[in-house]
Amino acid sequence: MERSDDLSGQDPQTAAERGLEISDHQTGGSGHGYSKGRSYGTAAGLIAGDRTASQLVVGVGYPYLSDLAVGNVVADRVAEWDLPEIAVADCSHTPIAAYQTITKGEYDNVVVVGARKRGGGLNTGTPSNDPGAIHTYPTETIDVPEDDIVDRIAECAMGSNTIENVVIITKALGEFPSGSMVIDIEPEYDSWGYAIEEFSPAVSDRFDQLVDLVLDELETSYSSSE
Repeated sequence: MERSDDLSGQDPQTAAERGLEISDHQTGGSGHGYSKGRSYGTAAGLIAGDRTASQLVVGVGYPYLSDLAVGNVVADRVAEWDLPEIAVADCSHTPIAAYQTITKGEYDNVVVVGARKRGGGLNTGTPSNDPGAIHTYPTETIDVPEDDIVDRIAECAMGSNTIENVVIITKALGEFPSGSMVIDIEPEYDSWGYAIEEFSPAVSDRFDQLVDLVLDELETSYSSSE
C-alpha cells in the first residue's frame, strides 16, 4: 500500500481504492453505534475479499455479549473499506468454523482480532484484569495443550468461541501462515445488558486504536512482502 501523508477529508473507501495507507484516517465516534456487518452473527466466513487475497483479518467474538463482540465489529469496519488483497472473516460462530475459514485460503498473513479476558470466567459481567489494555503477539506464542485438546474441541462444539480457542484449534488441526498475529483488547463487561452496537467505556475509548493497530499490521506485512 502506498503511503499518503494527508488523508484528512478522504472517505476510507476512496483511500482504499487508491491503494493508500489509511491507518491514520480519523474515524468518527467512540465505538458505539458501529454496524455489526452484513453477515454478523448469521453466517460464518468471509464478508470481504476472497480466498486468493494475500492477507486475512479474522474477527472473533460473541455477537450479543457486549465487549466480546468487538472483534466482529472491527472486522466489519475493515470490510467496509474493501482494501486490495485483504479478505475479512466474521468468525462469530465456533473455532471449528474459524479454522476452516483460515486454512482454506491462500493467505500469506492472518490477523486475529477480538476481546480476550484475563482472569475470571466468560459471561459473568466481571472485568478483565486490565480493561481496555491492548495486546499484540504472534499466534505462535499460544501453545497447543495436547493433554486437553479433545476437551477443547468439545468446548468449541458447544460454542466456546474465544481467541485462545480459535488459535489453538487452528494450530491443532492445521496451521497459520508464518508471522500471523493476534491483536486483542481486555473487556470491561462481557455479558448481556448493552444494546448490540454498544461497548463499555474502556473498550469504546480504545476502539479506533484497535482498528488502527489492525491496519498497521496489514501495512507492515504488505511492506515486508514487497
